[in-house]
Amino acid sequence: MWERIGSTQDEALAGLRAGTPHGAVYAAERQTRGRGRRGRRWLTTPGGLLFSVVVRPVSAPSGATGRLTVAAAVGVARAIQACTGASVSIKWPNDLVVGEAKAGGVLVETSGNAAVIGVGLNAFSGTGIAEGQATTAIAAYATRPFDRNDLLATCVARVLECLAAEDAAWDAVFSAWVRRSALLGRQVRLSGALSASGLVEGFDPDGALRLRDAAGDLQRISSGDVSVRLIPDVQSRRP
Repeated sequence: MWERIGSTQDEALAGLRAGTPHGAVYAAERQTRGRGRRGRRWLTTPGGLLFSVVVRPVSAPSGATGRLTVAAAVGVARAIQACTGASVSIKWPNDLVVGEAKAGGVLVETSGNAAVIGVGLNAFSGTGIAEGQATTAIAAYATRPFDRNDLLATCVARVLECLAAEDAAWDAVFSAWVRRSALLGRQVRLSGALSASGLVEGFDPDGALRLRDAAGDLQRISSGDVSVRLIPDVQSRRP
């Protein structure tokens, strides 16, 4: 693990192009050029855990990135809960939420028939991680002491396990992703390439969000260049 690095994602992508095998891990405590989805700066402070994993092969069909994001988010959420006791929810498409604030995130980048999955976690520090969002530390919600190296090893193992899931095992991963949703049954506002608001009714297996808009129409939203915010003044119950 590097103490300080430009970006684990960049290092892993360079390794991928050089032939680094499936499952290779690049990890660091701090990044100086980290990035998140939509090109956002990925801010880090001491006490964080950042890593990227090389994945080979990746299926070519449309939706592969969404499936990778689902698998990675579920794997990391399971690892955090196993190592720390903290309960983790997933804010579509790629945020890991502890309490009511972001404690981590997932970034998937593909290259040919391979990919790099990047993960950033606020393990012991609650500051930073992404511009414009409230953040917290996993340690603030942990029910037992934990070690970052153990958390890293467990995250990688659980992510690779979820990535390898097929058929009924994949259905279980997808169901776990839906159950952990921080948005299901809640009113949200979308901004970016698409502007809309409505009720989140569910998700498709490729990771797309199903939104019932104000006109009553059901829209299928791929993550793309879309940001999602809860509408705080609307009280809605999950179905």
